[in-house]
Amino acid sequence: MAEWVIKYWADEAGKKPLERWLDRLTREQLEAVAKELELLVMCGNELKLPHSRPLNKGLFELRERRYGFRIYYAFYRIKQIVLLAGGDKGTQKTDIKIARERLVALLTIAKVSK
Repeated sequence: MAEWVIKYWADEAGKKPLERWLDRLTREQLEAVAKELELLVMCGNELKLPHSRPLNKGLFELRERRYGFRIYYAFYRIKQIVLLAGGDKGTQKTDIKIARERLVALLTIAKVSK
């Protein structure tokens, strides 16, 4: 079975905010997040609670439990996962709003490019 491929959402200038967020984590924090991302790559749309949960309208939340980090993502095209935003429980409301905006932008671009 083919694994899923992770991509980072990028703005018009090519900047990848989630990649920068990951770079600011400590080694231990990054390892904890990486374990969840590995599960996501292996399981894709079969990953469920306690690791992942749907947030409606194509947006999903990857849940890292040790530090309380969340990564918001969407499935895109064939076997692709786009990481849209990330943060912790304290920034969750804002992070979800940002992720939804980025998802809308991503899907709008996809419709135009077809």
